[in-house]
Amino acid sequence: MFGMAGAAAAHDGLTYTFAECAGRFSAEMEHAWLTNDPAASDIAADRTSFAMLTSATMAPDEGRNILNHRIEVKLAHAALLQQASFGTTPARARSARQVANKQIRACRTLLLGS
Repeated sequence: MFGMAGAAAAHDGLTYTFAECAGRFSAEMEHAWLTNDPAASDIAADRTSFAMLTSATMAPDEGRNILNHRIEVKLAHAALLQQASFGTTPARARSARQVANKQIRACRTLLLGS
């Protein structure tokens, strides 16, 4: 019984991790569209991968919570990207870009072939 509880907790954590990455890549994709970044289609492909991983690992009754989490992470990541691109304080803009890049690199390590 305890083994199953541990597996469920690990599964839940993995689902949230995938949802976070899907949210981050959603923000990156929208920002790429906004800035006419030629990498937008690659970013969209990564977003799709994480969306599929989220769906594949999500329990049927988790949908609302997972979606809410994904949206919260997307909004936070979008705020970083806005600060990085449009912020008026160079040090804060640089710091925001570094944090956003670090988060995206961490997500990419979860994908095969990255």
